[in-house]
Formats: sequence, C-alpha cells, structure tokens
Amino acid sequence: MAASTADSAATSSPEGPEVFMPTTEERKRLLRGVIPRARRLGVDDTLRGWSWSAPPLLSPYEVPLGLSEVASAYCETGRDVYARRVLGTEPEPNEKMLLGGSLHGTLRDWVVHAKRSLYACGVGRIEEALERIRTFPAPELPEAKTLLQYETDAIEFRIREAMSQFPRIGTDAIVAQVLPVTLGQMLDGAFLGLSRRLSTDLLNLGEPVVLDIIFDDEKRSFHRLTLAGYALVLEAVYEFPVDVGLTVYAGFRDGRLRMEREFTVLGDEVRMEFIEARDEKQRMVAEAMDPGPCEGCEAWCGR
Repeated sequence: MAASTADSAATSSPEGPEVFMPTTEERKRLLRGVIPRARRLGVDDTLRGWSWSAPPLLSPYEVPLGLSEVASAYCETGRDVYARRVLGTEPEPNEKMLLGGSLHGTLRDWVVHAKRSLYACGVGRIEEALERIRTFPAPELPEAKTLLQYETDAIEFRIREAMSQFPRIGTDAIVAQVLPVTLGQMLDGAFLGLSRRLSTDLLNLGEPVVLDIIFDDEKRSFHRLTLAGYALVLEAVYEFPVDVGLTVYAGFRDGRLRMEREFTVLGDEVRMEFIEARDEKQRMVAEAMDPGPCEGCEAWCGR
C-alpha cells in the first residue's frame, strides 16, 4: 500500500490570492510535485470510494455518523461521540467552535456575493462588478472584517491579473479563474455508512481538491482524516478519483490574517486510517461501549 504524505507550504503574502487559493508558487508545487507524486503512489482500488460495497470500505454497522465525528480526535477516546450518540448529551459549542462557524458562514456568503456580482455585471462592466463586491455588508466580528478585507483585496488583484492576461476572457471563465471553489457541497455519505447530509468544500485546480479551512487552531495529525473521508465519499458518489486534499490554517494576530496551507496526498494509509476510525466509533455506538473520558474532555463529554 502506498504511504500518505504531506507537503507543507507556509503562506502569508499581502498581495496573494484568497484564503483557499494557492499562490503561484504553491500551484506550481501542486501541479508539478504533489499531484504527480500522488499518481506515482497510486491508490489500491479496494480503497477507492466506488468500492464501498465490499470490505474494507463496506460499513459493518448501521450507525450513520457524521464525517467530523469519525475524523475528529479532539476527544482522544472518542467519548464525545459516545456521549452524543448513546447518552443523548447535547454539546455546547465552545468559543473556538462559535468563531469557526461564524467565519465559515461569512466566507460562504461572501463567495456567493462575489460570484453573483461578477455574473450580474459580466466582464464588460468589470469595474462595476468590483464596486458591487466591495458593498458586501461589513460584519461585526473583528476577525470576519479582517478576513473579508483580505478577500476583497485579493479578488480585485486576481480579476485584474486575469483581465490583463486574457483580454478576451468571458464572464463564466473569469468566475472559474478567480473563484474556482464550491463551499458547502452537499453529499450523501450513506455509501460509506455515514450521514446522508454531509457538506464539504472543494477547490478545482484542474483536478478536484478537497478543501478544509480551519480557523485559529494548531496543526493536528488527525486533520488529514477529514480530507480522506470526503475524498472517499466523493469517489463513492461521483466515481472519479480524488487524490489530493488541502488544509488551510487561518489565524489572526494583531489584526492581521496569518495563513499556512498544507497539501495532503490521499493515499492508502490515510484512507485506511479513516475507515478504521469509522469502524471503531460505529462499534462503540452500536454496542454502547463507554470508552471513558480523556484528559481535558469537555464538561458535557466527560460527565
């Protein structure tokens, strides 16, 4: 089986592209390094999502967990899933979860607004489109303001760059060029024994790339499981290969946005790791096996 590897690329360029968009250097590294390496390593066909009807992907339990419940290991023993699914405890979101949810929501609304502005004006009225993009209502949250200011500056740069490079570009093409992202793609995870209402973000860089934007958190080894899980679901639903994922770590310090992007080759190892986590947590719920609290468990989880 091929090993899964990660390729880190730290970025905080003031004139760089959007949060989710790789810089020119990162894109070159992706196209000439990460993707070719993923192709060389390959993926065992039994670990492609379209092989969901046979082991090891075949789900042994009728417990449709959310993908984040499987992939997350913030609670090291998985008791958060036990508490929610077996004990019926409703978690109270902490400050970090509330901030992340608010920023994700703001970003999704802004992307829709920016695309709508471009389609409404077309390339024939690009200055008006830029003016419309700038009219997005300013959020109250300081971090959201910083994020949107960055996005607005960045998309103006990318639009002017595209218009300069491709003077005859059409409206649909420029949207694909400057905003090749789908935020909140809905997926049915039932093929893999998961929830039927999953939602993920995708980046189209010539190949589909699963995108995970994480706000105000450090790197964790299990973050790559989220990418692997969504790749498996996408392959099960659409039957095309998904070999690369991108995690964007975005934080705020002194009113500035700081970012680091990490590409992950979604090889056999990380796919198997996700499936093992799924089986283990589904078994825990199906058989009501209390794994016990971990050190630092949230109050609702460890009670």
